[in-house]
Amino acid sequence: MEPEQSGVTVRVVPDAAAMSRTTAEIVVETVRRLPEAVIAFPTGSTPLGLFADLIARVEAGTLDLSRIRVFCLDDYLGVGPDDPNSLTRWLRDAFLEPARLDLSRVQMMPAASPDPVAAAANYETALADVGGLDLAILGLGPNGHIAYNEPGATADSRTRVVDLTPSSTEQASAYWHDTLPISSRAMTIGVATLLAARRIVLMVGGEAKSEVLRRALQKPMTADLPASWLQSAGDRLEVIADQAAASKLDEPTSGPRAIDEGRAGRQRQSPPSV
Repeated sequence: MEPEQSGVTVRVVPDAAAMSRTTAEIVVETVRRLPEAVIAFPTGSTPLGLFADLIARVEAGTLDLSRIRVFCLDDYLGVGPDDPNSLTRWLRDAFLEPARLDLSRVQMMPAASPDPVAAAANYETALADVGGLDLAILGLGPNGHIAYNEPGATADSRTRVVDLTPSSTEQASAYWHDTLPISSRAMTIGVATLLAARRIVLMVGGEAKSEVLRRALQKPMTADLPASWLQSAGDRLEVIADQAAASKLDEPTSGPRAIDEGRAGRQRQSPPSV
């Protein structure tokens, strides 16, 4: 399948701080326009600067996130939201509670449900019932995953249970607590669910992500690299990459619009999923 990249914007910024600030401005603009916006936020080290920026605005009284709805992107199968291994708990501790979000408006991934297949279907329905995502903020996994859509994920996939690749399980083991055995499966929002979002932001930082970003944006779309499906979002996709992450991108003669914005948070233990 040939990539349809028309309208995709690649915004190249000097560093991680600029990447966080630029993404924060998109969140601010979205919330000011839609106070009850439905938003998905990623976990991992990449969004920490974004979270710090948004929290600072909330504390300064210049941003109110209390009315937004948040849908979690993924979590480990069988792990409840209060377990220290839970991605949902990590997001709550790192961002949701410090930003004073109303937790009753947070749709947690039902990864600990006794019937995960039905729970995943219900999660998809709940998202559809509120009109889908207004804004999906994503990170890029080393193997090209978005949320926990691992290699092999199809463009029409929806919220479901997935098997994690060995590389993803190894990443998780670096911060896994011994409250339960490490999970080799997860529940994740699907690719098609993400592609239906009205606006998608892909945050990518660091040289280690440069090759996978190049393949995701400038090679044909393929299930082997789930992030490549984002090309089909067209002008609803904005990639915000620092100079290091963008270093291997070809100068586009067509396809993504590249905007180079010049060359040149808080620290906490982070799930290294993105």
